[in-house]
Amino acid sequence: MKMKLKAKLTAALLAALVALGAVSCSTADQSWSVDRDGDRLPVGVYVYNLYAAISAAQQEEGVDSSVSLLEQQIDGQPAEDWIRSQALTYTKEIYYLRDQLDALGIPLTDEEKTQAESIASSYWGYVPESVKKYVAQDSFVIAYGETSVMYSKLFEALYGEGGTNEVSDDELRDYFTGTYYDFDYVLSSLSVKEDTELTGEEGESSEMTEEEADARRALFEGYAEQITAGEMTMEDAAEDFASVISSDSDELVHQLIDGSYLDAYFPSGVREALDEMADGEVRTLEVTTLSDGILLLQKNSIADAYDEYVETESNRDMLLTGLKADEFADSVEAGAAALEGVSTNDAAFSTYKLSEFYTFTPSSTAA
Repeated sequence: MKMKLKAKLTAALLAALVALGAVSCSTADQSWSVDRDGDRLPVGVYVYNLYAAISAAQQEEGVDSSVSLLEQQIDGQPAEDWIRSQALTYTKEIYYLRDQLDALGIPLTDEEKTQAESIASSYWGYVPESVKKYVAQDSFVIAYGETSVMYSKLFEALYGEGGTNEVSDDELRDYFTGTYYDFDYVLSSLSVKEDTELTGEEGESSEMTEEEADARRALFEGYAEQITAGEMTMEDAAEDFASVISSDSDELVHQLIDGSYLDAYFPSGVREALDEMADGEVRTLEVTTLSDGILLLQKNSIADAYDEYVETESNRDMLLTGLKADEFADSVEAGAAALEGVSTNDAAFSTYKLSEFYTFTPSSTAA
């Protein structure tokens, strides 16, 4: 009897020990993510950066939106490995940014810390509940708010006026003239009439006949010929077209934009045409947007637009960002990677599954 009782107790004890061991193996300290000399960042900082890295991964070259991100490779490695590595880099960058600002003698002021809290608060509502489940707001202030302010402050300290890598006006001008486009256009559909053209008669169709589309082509080609001959301006053409379609609106549109915006929001062929055109040249261009259309397009001198453009400080900042953002991001990432003495809470990291923050939704174009 005693032997049987002892055996039962021993078995129970072993079971308890095994259970305890299993709990201790699967339970990690969730209070921190990375540590450097006792300066620990909350685990919520890493979790938010995990989510941010997933978003970044979806924008990487070669990623196919018709296939689950987690089934693909990025830079020759499984997407999950890339995402986790990127999340850790984002987290370590906080130390690097603090170090650089301290070295320059410009750590964040109390006002800037308040600004960081405000930035985080304004964006908090866009964070998915699956992320908020693990990220306290104070962690989010560090991961998003403070990081954003430090990025901007260090960038300006390096590349802004008086900065250690100050960008000259000549560099900005060259960047502007090499990447921006200045042009005017008037657009007409070749498939449907404008609402202002319709008379409201019963049974009237809004669809253009082929004869009407040909007439519209001839009208725009006539404008181009007259403008080229100096007999008309783009403003004159726009006013005349407005009268043709009985519109009270200004049909002339002016654009001063960079090439990436042009590619993203204008029909294919517009950038190619502008690259071929001389300053002041006018031509017509048939395009497809939501329907077939025709553009009366005039290219303006981009060099002449620079001085007025940079008079607005936000425009100059935009140019500076466009010119140096990639270089700066690469330097911050490299600096974070080179940091020494950083410990990582891998046991905690492994408890967060990417599937909690990413759900594959097949694109509508997928087969």
